Amino acid sequence: MAEPQQVPGFEGKLGRTREESQAWWPPLKRARPGSPNVVVIFMDDMGYADVGCYGSEIATPNIDALAARGLRFNHYTTHAICSPARAALLTGRNAHSVHTGWLANNNPGFPGYSGDLPMDAATLPETFRAAGYSTIGIGKWHNSLNSVTPNATWPTGRGFDRFYGFLEGETSYFFPARIVYNNTVAPIDSYPPDYYATDDWTDKAIQFMRDARNERAEQPFLLYLAYNAVHGPLQAKEQDLAKYRGKYDAGWDVLREQRLARQKALGLVPPDTQLSPRDPSVPAWSDVPADQRALFVRHMETYAAMLDCVDQNVGRLVATLEAMGELDNTIIVFSADNGGTSSAGPTGNIHFNRRFAGLPPLPVEVDMQRAEWIGTGRVNALYPMGWGQVSNTPFPSFKTYTGGGGRRVSFILSWPKAIQEQGAVRTQFAHVTDVLPTLIDLAGIEPLKVSHGQPAQPFHGKSLAPVALANQPAPRQEQYYECWANRAYYREGWVAVSLQKRGDAIDFNNWTLHRHASDFSESVDLSREHPQLLAELVEAFDQAAWSNMVYPLDNRTPLQKFNQMPPHQRPPAGGARRFLPGGQTVHRGVVTPLIADRHFSIRVRLSQPAQGEGVLFAIGDVTGGLVMWIETGQLHLFYNGFGEWTRATPLAMPAGEQVVRLDYEALGKRQGRARLAIDGGAANDFQPMSPTLMNGMHEGLDIGLDRRAPVDWELFERKGAFAYSGTIHELLIESGPMAPGSGFGTG
Repeated sequence: MAEPQQVPGFEGKLGRTREESQAWWPPLKRARPGSPNVVVIFMDDMGYADVGCYGSEIATPNIDALAARGLRFNHYTTHAICSPARAALLTGRNAHSVHTGWLANNNPGFPGYSGDLPMDAATLPETFRAAGYSTIGIGKWHNSLNSVTPNATWPTGRGFDRFYGFLEGETSYFFPARIVYNNTVAPIDSYPPDYYATDDWTDKAIQFMRDARNERAEQPFLLYLAYNAVHGPLQAKEQDLAKYRGKYDAGWDVLREQRLARQKALGLVPPDTQLSPRDPSVPAWSDVPADQRALFVRHMETYAAMLDCVDQNVGRLVATLEAMGELDNTIIVFSADNGGTSSAGPTGNIHFNRRFAGLPPLPVEVDMQRAEWIGTGRVNALYPMGWGQVSNTPFPSFKTYTGGGGRRVSFILSWPKAIQEQGAVRTQFAHVTDVLPTLIDLAGIEPLKVSHGQPAQPFHGKSLAPVALANQPAPRQEQYYECWANRAYYREGWVAVSLQKRGDAIDFNNWTLHRHASDFSESVDLSREHPQLLAELVEAFDQAAWSNMVYPLDNRTPLQKFNQMPPHQRPPAGGARRFLPGGQTVHRGVVTPLIADRHFSIRVRLSQPAQGEGVLFAIGDVTGGLVMWIETGQLHLFYNGFGEWTRATPLAMPAGEQVVRLDYEALGKRQGRARLAIDGGAANDFQPMSPTLMNGMHEGLDIGLDRRAPVDWELFERKGAFAYSGTIHELLIESGPMAPGSGFGTG
């Protein structure tokens, strides 16, 4: 008989019978006894001054209570745009060094900007899971280049046991375009009338916390709750909006002054802090035309309502922890990825996603006519930049810029069991890369030495635990910043800042210099008084930029930045792509390149019953797109050019086996024309349908209904998703040549 053989890694004994064998079980990985839960609440595009305990008039009693049980940091900094800030928080490393110097879904072809976190950069959830924690991810991810198909860069591939949320930069609050549950797109055709994303994220967070406790009573959990609030689109529930009607009639100049006064009264900023000058692009409120003020105020009312709703949900989350008996031993971090934004310009923009499509805003008069839609799911509104400056009080500058308004945000750390100076303000320098080292230090966890089979990259950040628990000096005093070619470098109380004008040649010499000890709000330029110090900081930035893969700087326009794609993702002219009914929504990243600023034809082969009705296909949503449907015996088409709408002349729709067709011609300069046709039957004359479509839509292609957010609001109000009652066999998109001079795809 053969000799007994043992299995490598099995530490028992194998014999031919159980009596001759010795059982062995691998030890279960357990967190050390008494380990705290950890909750990271990460806000989106929320300025330094937006919550009550940082000077705001917005009602945030639950967030303020976190600060009362913990600490506020008044010199915490971040990368100035979402994906990089998230990458730094999740890895403890500078964003460019982990390939995320820009938005994760825009890969310009350079190492520091490819968009996927490298596998040897161990993440926050990977580190906590290895230490025996249950790990939960909720809300916004935006750290994977490929959000179309499941892959190792998705949240469950980077350490989360469970994930529920969305993978891209923004989505509707009433009609999220593509909710992912672990690695599966949730099969949602429509949302209930009372649906709101902020509530949904919190519902799932509470459910998953309870599930974790039910499954293993002693196991601590890590919760990363990444709200998309208060990022655009500005959409809020009516009951929250009602609280803020009339609260902002005094305008942004008065609100900034009031917020700074509160910050001083709270002891958050030095008593001599100056309010930074109003941005040159922001008019004085007294100069805003009287007939535009109500429009502008409505934007800010909505923004406040959205943040109020977050606070209510933070209250629900904290109440759950308290009911579980675990609030005292739960570390809670509350912060934001970057400051308030200037993206919608001086007048704001109800149809803001025109920007991603490379289009100018519609005239403010159009927004005034549609002002009642702000806050609803009908438009993707974003506030005038004057309100962004209120959010960033007392600092100058905005999101994507490396001035104080872009890179300085609020940071609250609560741990009732361990923090002795509850309610205190910490003035030490801190950065987003410090968060992961701090949390594992507080939880008693060692950093991973190996990540996905490779030596783990070391942290750039340092633990703030001694700062939090013993008010010791900051563990480090240097940090570089870069976003969209804007640069900054901080060292020992001084910061050098260089801001660029979009689309211009990069100015490498336009630095300003600020000293925090005498100028908390970074309002006074001391570059002429200290040229040698400035030169040293500029040189330090250059060295850090090379070592972190920051170069090359990229100051192209939004059209170029948001619409570039690698060559292999640009469909050639002449090919036909076949799509089949019965599946989930085809991702916008698949469909948009087939039709963006180019000639295209869409054919639908179907069996039409005598009284058949419903949507044949829809591409896009309320932001932009097109929808074809049959109703009352006619074939219809609605074209949504990002707030510029065209209805095609309908055609009589015969019963039987048919092929219906949309032919579109892109004429150049974003102009186009289209016609409806039925093969072997009637056809319309071409009629203008402009502007041409491009990026900016949240949703992709639906076949046989218009899921979630509608392309045509009026059709949605009449019919909802309006599923087709006949049979669709296939849909073909044939891509033709690009429009003359098109900028789509090439960068």
